[in-house]
Amino acid sequence: MGRVSAWFIGLTGRERWLVSVAGGLTALIVLVYGIILPLGTALDDAALRHREVTMRAGRIVAGLEALKRAPAAKAAALAGPVEQVAGASAQAAGFVVQSSQRQGSDMVVLTIPTARATAALAWLDGLGGQGLAVEQLTMTPAPDGTISVNVTLRRVVGQSAGQSEQRGGS
Repeated sequence: MGRVSAWFIGLTGRERWLVSVAGGLTALIVLVYGIILPLGTALDDAALRHREVTMRAGRIVAGLEALKRAPAAKAAALAGPVEQVAGASAQAAGFVVQSSQRQGSDMVVLTIPTARATAALAWLDGLGGQGLAVEQLTMTPAPDGTISVNVTLRRVVGQSAGQSEQRGGS
């Protein structure tokens, strides 16, 4: 430090002034680009993440509130054989059922040769409200952008018409 001091004292007044200005500008650049801008960017990113998480939490809470308001026995009782209910549901959703094979008294295997993936997934998601659950699912993509669906559905336990009436009378 003493060598730097001796060097600075040895400069003329004009050189000292120029070195001081250069040092001040360097300090200002380091302050702006090394501290202020990175800190501002970090704060902006944190605010964005906070906003996204708050919105996601709001959607989750709204979904939970909707589930709490929904009746406990939302799934409708199945009227008729499970293969008829599943086939009618698929046809109502706009799908052509290639085959429907009953597997025991409460399961059915449906084959849908062509469907849009989003429509098929929306239909499968809505099956719970009809008293059906997906047991096994195979989706095979086709070159034209559609998929073929092979799904095994089972009747949700406790959702048959006879069981619903028995619980209500108990």
